[in-house]
Amino acid sequence: MSALPVTGNVLGGIVETPIPPAPVGIPIARTVVHVTADMNQLTVDSTSPPAFHATAPEILPSAGTYGDFVRYLEDYPGVAGNGDWSNDLIVRGGNPMENLFLVDGIEVPNISQIAVEGSTGGLSTMIDTAAIRGVDLYTGGYDATYDERLSSIVAIETRSESDGEQHGEGDVGYIGAGGLTLIPLGRNGSMAMSAHRSFLNLISSNIGLGGTPVYSNMLLDARIHPTDADELNFLNLSGWDQLDTAPGGPEHDPYGSNEINMQFSGWRTTNGFRWRHMASRRLLGTLTASDSEGQENIEEQDQFPDVLSITPQQGQQLQPVPVYSQISHDGRANLKYDVLYDGGAKWLLMAGTGAYLNRINYRVAQPAGEQSPYSADPTATDADSFAPNFMSGETASYAELTWHPATRWSVSGGGRVQTFAEDGRWTATPRLNSAFQISRHTGIHAAFGEYAQLPPMMDMISWTQNRSLLPIRARHFVAGADLYRGMHGRIGIEAYQKNYRDYPVSTQYPSLSLANMVDDLGTQISWLPLTSEGAGRARGVELSAAAHVGEHLSGQLSLARSHVDYAGTDHVLRPGNFDYPIAGTTSGTWRSGNRYEASWKYEYSSGRPYTPFLLQQSMEQNRTIYDTSRLNALRGPVYSRLDVEADRNFTIGLRHLVVYAGVDNLWNRKNFLEYLWMPRADAYWGCHGNAKNCVTEIDSFSRYPDGGIRYRF
Repeated sequence: MSALPVTGNVLGGIVETPIPPAPVGIPIARTVVHVTADMNQLTVDSTSPPAFHATAPEILPSAGTYGDFVRYLEDYPGVAGNGDWSNDLIVRGGNPMENLFLVDGIEVPNISQIAVEGSTGGLSTMIDTAAIRGVDLYTGGYDATYDERLSSIVAIETRSESDGEQHGEGDVGYIGAGGLTLIPLGRNGSMAMSAHRSFLNLISSNIGLGGTPVYSNMLLDARIHPTDADELNFLNLSGWDQLDTAPGGPEHDPYGSNEINMQFSGWRTTNGFRWRHMASRRLLGTLTASDSEGQENIEEQDQFPDVLSITPQQGQQLQPVPVYSQISHDGRANLKYDVLYDGGAKWLLMAGTGAYLNRINYRVAQPAGEQSPYSADPTATDADSFAPNFMSGETASYAELTWHPATRWSVSGGGRVQTFAEDGRWTATPRLNSAFQISRHTGIHAAFGEYAQLPPMMDMISWTQNRSLLPIRARHFVAGADLYRGMHGRIGIEAYQKNYRDYPVSTQYPSLSLANMVDDLGTQISWLPLTSEGAGRARGVELSAAAHVGEHLSGQLSLARSHVDYAGTDHVLRPGNFDYPIAGTTSGTWRSGNRYEASWKYEYSSGRPYTPFLLQQSMEQNRTIYDTSRLNALRGPVYSRLDVEADRNFTIGLRHLVVYAGVDNLWNRKNFLEYLWMPRADAYWGCHGNAKNCVTEIDSFSRYPDGGIRYRF
């Protein structure tokens, strides 16, 4: 993957040489050339497996995404979603906590609204897609320059160009309204501002979650070139949200599933600064400083405390009893310095160091515990309350050398060293990548990498014994080939294996791991004693293809065959929550001139794994009790969904108005998510003799509309 030549005129400042256009959504090698006014050049030439790259013009009109670029990434092989209610990114079977999000090189712990502890996802992204220039997704074998994550890197680049003129965009859609403005800052800089507000709560009091979320966000990004050799970036990203749910439904509804009401509110913000300075024609230094803060407030009440058999009259008279409360405040500040030295045609060195300060202030109360869904014991267990308030530091250093032994061959090797003050531990993780260009249109690559990441902080401090949890390790083996790569299309294939060790698993339930815990909406939150004795394995083969057919049609295809297993303290491998042996997506766009545009997306995957109930015990105690000896032993029907969208563009002078409308799940197919217990049903028609009377199936959204307008001025 050789560096691209510098072409075109350079007006001054650090700029990025354009990469030749690629078809929608195909992986590309993100080779970047930084140039100064006197045409000196510096090259970043990575041999890591190529990223999947998408731009805002590709994402905004795409069917089934509501303009959310995180959901758009689910089109790529090895990437799965976690249901319609979440934009969790599941990469090659990994937990959503295993993804790193970077906005203009600045780490953002969670970029989503309605974000929960221990995840990098939520309901929808805090960044309007119109405010980004592009996004790169690295799904494995990425190099040592990135902070450690076990599954993926998502690098987002915002828009800040204004061409010397102010530019604005507005969007009013089914799920909310927002706007973007780009403002020039003299001759050498520009600023982008965007904001968004949901208004689904004005349309419905329940969108299927037992309630309707309310959220808003804002982005401020400025980019300044004070000299030809310097670039300064400033970033603020903030979001606020709330959601009140009553999954049990009205008191008289026998079909109400679960018994927990929840009130959630939260906010999060990231402020960052990046200074890139070209010290010489071969040396580039980057200083990055940022601070992220976030808080979640959660209250839960049990609708049916200590009642095994509920009559309709009792159900209407019972008052919900508080069972859980949480105020969790997380802060993370970091200061990093990276250098890149270009040694000429044969080698390139990247190195850096950073320091991190984590600030923890939690108040969690669950004094009565709960009747565990993993145990048939009717006694409440795992009563836990904790209120830590402390600071903990981390450091990280890395170095990576890329060498070109031949014109078409490149090899990279290096690693990272991390230290953790919280438990006094350190990790050293090596990397080794290689790429060989066979011909102009074909090439092969291979990568080995080891990665280490601490478990979620809430899990680590919820029980005294959890503070001894080790960093989770994942070892990646990746090999792939570009069967064809050209200006109008690409076909690629890649095989991988991820081996996990030191994975957090339950000490009470030998089969239970963080990777196969049942995530029921409307159940009581609980924190379990854990140990680092778990292991896991994810492996698969992925095929991706994309092409432009003439001037009007473009499309992409992804197919994946994989298997994902995890083991608890019993050392028995069982399917993880995100084990989909067969998955495929095809999507495309048809354009007719500048006026009409239509897009589609079709998804297919093996059925979702699930854990069956212990029906007899559940029936006797009128509550959810899972058969932990058969965790994820069963699988629901296949997932199949077709989404469509059509756009009409109107030109009004120099302004553009786009009217769009679409339908998600056009075939109105029932796509299985999970089974839930209905605690009220026993009082209406009885579960004894037929426990299935008290079990209900929860599915993804049925046929669902989308639509709105976008205005550019």
